[in-house]
Amino acid sequence: MNNFGDMIYVDSIYRPAIGSFGKPRSYNDGRYVVSTWYNCREIWHNQMHNAKIFFYSHPVARNKSISVFFDKIEDKLNLDRRTIFGPTQKKSILYVKPSKWWLRYAMRRSLFTILMRSSCSFDISLNNFKEALFSDSYALKSKTAIEYFLNGNTVYTGKKRGWYKQFGDKEFDDLILSQLLIPEMKKIVKS
Repeated sequence: MNNFGDMIYVDSIYRPAIGSFGKPRSYNDGRYVVSTWYNCREIWHNQMHNAKIFFYSHPVARNKSISVFFDKIEDKLNLDRRTIFGPTQKKSILYVKPSKWWLRYAMRRSLFTILMRSSCSFDISLNNFKEALFSDSYALKSKTAIEYFLNGNTVYTGKKRGWYKQFGDKEFDDLILSQLLIPEMKKIVKS
């Protein structure tokens, strides 16, 4: 399943750095206007929590690869409602309509932005998913937790804020991970 949408138009005052996120300020004459781009993932999280659409700056010619990369992620997670990616008239900016599933919890939003950065290394022709998945340093330094998350343990129960702050540069055994990341159904049963 590939959720790659039709082209839309975006205007920006300046060219954003690769890996930057932008929320549209307005929509005029069939064009989204983005005036502020966020290169810091942590600052972006506050903007992303209710985003119906946002824009992402990536290396040229990577928009389709990013979409396919997330198809693979969302296949692993068995998501019904998928994130939609699509091109803009700018070769290094794509739009993202995130699945509400990613927006529900702050820790998921944090991981989503790390995965967005990792997705830029994915090449469809090489099918290098595993290498791309851990190509971002934050992803590599939290590899065990990401693998545990992708195995269906998607609800965070800890107190720290931010994926990297909780899971980066630390080794966790399965017991600790099973306390910090639980399947969503367990959360429903506990409520």
